[in-house]
Amino acid sequence: MVLNKIKRFFLLALLTLNITGLWALEVPALKGRVNDYANIINQNTEEEIVNYLKSLEDSTGIQMVVLTIPSLQGDDITSFSIKAAEKWQIGRKDKDDGALLLVALQERLVRIEVGYGLEGKLTDAKCGLIIRNVIIPEFKDGDYSSGIEKGIKNMVGIASDNAELITDSVEEDKDESSEVAYGILSMIIWLIFLFIIIISRSGRRSFFGPLFFIGGSNYRRSNNSSFGSGFGSGSSFGGGFHGGGGHFGGGGASGHW
Repeated sequence: MVLNKIKRFFLLALLTLNITGLWALEVPALKGRVNDYANIINQNTEEEIVNYLKSLEDSTGIQMVVLTIPSLQGDDITSFSIKAAEKWQIGRKDKDDGALLLVALQERLVRIEVGYGLEGKLTDAKCGLIIRNVIIPEFKDGDYSSGIEKGIKNMVGIASDNAELITDSVEEDKDESSEVAYGILSMIIWLIFLFIIIISRSGRRSFFGPLFFIGGSNYRRSNNSSFGSGFGSGSSFGGGFHGGGGHFGGGGASGHW
């Protein structure tokens, strides 16, 4: 799809330019399928989510991960979610069938990041419906555990073609034109926000800074920010989990509650 090619072009541009301060927040350690650094998911729900995600991977090979953080510390949620998903390499190599559900508590932002291989099923429009109609209503009621669990169930249902897990508000049919329009609007908003960040930070140092290339384990910019000290250890079930080498190109959607 043309939209995906455009998104990948802008992602490549971001990854090859050292934009001052844009990726200051470091990605925390991947401790399992659920990484609750914001401590907003109760233990029983976390165990259920882990079971859903493990069953999904065992039956289909698809990997999904949950990450909650206390704050983005000034970062953009789209940029940070791509950075986290890429660093953790969620999804199988050459299939890129991974997905990340990210929650930033202080900013009240949530994002679903989708790997290349799942973009045909977990489209931008579907991710938007999950966020708006399933996750955010629960978050507004203060029930983060339920919102994340229901969001994951719908993501799993769509990715595995299990209609029983998909709620009616997400199963709504959308014609192709409306999905394209939604994708274009999402991209415009993302680019505007990115431009504002670049302009707001260009006064202190050069606009783009030196070029640098990022790859593999070097895909992290250090900046005295760490989940290990300031945010606590969080909790995680299912130790030994690791990514399979998947890659991401900016597919997905974001929302605010």
